[in-house]
Amino acid sequence: METNFDIIIIGSGPAGLNAALHALSGKPRPKVFLVDKQPSWEKPIACAEGVWCEPLHEAIEVKKEWVRLLISKAVLHSPNGNCITYFDKEKGCIINRAKMQGDMAKSCISMGAFTDFNDRVMEITPVENGLRCVHFQSGKTAFTKIVIDASGPLSNFGKTESLQCKPQDLEPAYFGIAENTGVENDAIHVFLGKSIAPGGYAWAFPREDGMANVGLVIGKDFKGSVDIKKLMADFMQQFYPKATIIRRFAGTIPCEARPACVAIPGFFKAGDAAGTVNPISRAGITEALCCGGMAAQFALSMLAATTFLQKKEICRQYQDAWLEKIGTKHGRLSNVKKVLAKIPDNDYNKAFGALGKIPQDKLTISKIIRLSLGRSPGLVFAMRHLM
Repeated sequence: METNFDIIIIGSGPAGLNAALHALSGKPRPKVFLVDKQPSWEKPIACAEGVWCEPLHEAIEVKKEWVRLLISKAVLHSPNGNCITYFDKEKGCIINRAKMQGDMAKSCISMGAFTDFNDRVMEITPVENGLRCVHFQSGKTAFTKIVIDASGPLSNFGKTESLQCKPQDLEPAYFGIAENTGVENDAIHVFLGKSIAPGGYAWAFPREDGMANVGLVIGKDFKGSVDIKKLMADFMQQFYPKATIIRRFAGTIPCEARPACVAIPGFFKAGDAAGTVNPISRAGITEALCCGGMAAQFALSMLAATTFLQKKEICRQYQDAWLEKIGTKHGRLSNVKKVLAKIPDNDYNKAFGALGKIPQDKLTISKIIRLSLGRSPGLVFAMRHLM
């Protein structure tokens, strides 16, 4: 094993892989080591795999085989069962996350990355003589000028140096892959209501062969006070009584959005380790890809820096870029989520009743917001943060 590197990247998820690809594009090409405890494409983090197309294409060159299905409409369900369908020209898609990450890893290797997908990072020391020492579970050590931590939301690396660490807002989620749901291949469904998913929402996203990813997430304040498995069973019985769940998953979604430190000299946080999950949608794939790419670009700049002050300035620039692209928006959305959790179901029902009278081809975001505000005063404060 090589023991000296320019950049060590921890984590082979979307953020880590995109960071490696961007770093390996540098000239001169740095020596990059990509490490993870297991190949992320063999056991990718289970999720609904839904993304907006435009941000995805901005973050990475997308291969057609990564896209399972194209999405042209979102169907929103109110607590009392009414629904509205919104068509958007900025179409979304359902991706094959395992295929995408596997192909990205192959590209990293072909570009010269050193890799180990069977070892866990245990400790990262502070900078000494311009280098950090990385200790592995296997007993190996390596030295590097820069660490990019893309190891996920539970990372505590850098805690002693005041870097972003494990979030406090971890929301329980329970979901599965189901057959015989009848979910259309070009539509995603979102269900609102405190009886369905208090503090969160339920969903049904299509997959190939007539299957769907169905599940729900609840607010952290309801953890322990509701039985999430029973909520899931009730949801399936109410909306998809003929469906059969063939695989089940459970976990937590990191939703905290706070202006924490994500970079210090020789150390960058990226992806979920930098708190990039959208607090309302709970999505984070494109955000992680974007953040990983940015981290690598600033890491390349830091490799060329010659003074500590220059490195500090690069950290500030990365922090500002992260806030402009992701952090500030997510901070606003976090405030929105707190307000939405307190809004009575009846307010949603009234808003959906008004929206349901508008022809689908005339339904726009501005009309959704305007009519929601007009029928539901409790939504005013929340929507103000979105505008």
